[in-house]
Amino acid sequence: MKNSVISIQAGKVKSYGDKESSEFLDKYWQSAFFKEIENSKIYVSKNGLAGDEVADKVHHGGLEKAVFANSYENYKEWAEFLGVESLPFGALGENLTITGLHESSVYLGDIHKIGTTLLQVSQPRKPCYKIAKRWGNKKFTNEIYITGLTGWYYRVLKEGEIISGDEVIVKGSDESRVSILEANMAFANPIKYRDILEKILSIDSIAPSYRSSIKMRILGEFRLEYMRVD
Repeated sequence: MKNSVISIQAGKVKSYGDKESSEFLDKYWQSAFFKEIENSKIYVSKNGLAGDEVADKVHHGGLEKAVFANSYENYKEWAEFLGVESLPFGALGENLTITGLHESSVYLGDIHKIGTTLLQVSQPRKPCYKIAKRWGNKKFTNEIYITGLTGWYYRVLKEGEIISGDEVIVKGSDESRVSILEANMAFANPIKYRDILEKILSIDSIAPSYRSSIKMRILGEFRLEYMRVD
């Protein structure tokens, strides 16, 4: 199967919910999670897709997390978990919905050529509570975390244009060969998989903030509040 981008999404920050509500599903929040499908060529700069915005700039976005990709192979599993027949493209808030690749076959440090861009896998995506709010299911964020099917972030090595249907060509890989899935399993189980966490630290191309979180996880100091569902 050819690895390819089957849908591209970009979105603006918008407000949702009620500022007066204390209920999780109705509580006020801001996000660019709800994205529009881009059917024409879109420019990708060092900061990400043209027209795409980020609400939480602490945990998402920036040069090291410029583009968020998700595997379409996960969609069936998430639809079943949520009890729906199917999910629309961009269901996880991703910029690129990719088929043919999966967390088990994408490695930290991989370099992917898509269209005229050159992107590098910088870290897994850390699922936050907004995924649960988007789908009205308090357990969804944690389910993504424990399965390790989080998707991954790219930094942009070469700016350019992409369009739906572009092939994803692997141009290079780090010799450590730590997959996104392995990295996520190790992060969730730092005692059992300490060797993998230490191997991740040997990868020069991982995002600095991700490196810091791995070091803290090894020490047992990393907190998971960003996933907390109130």
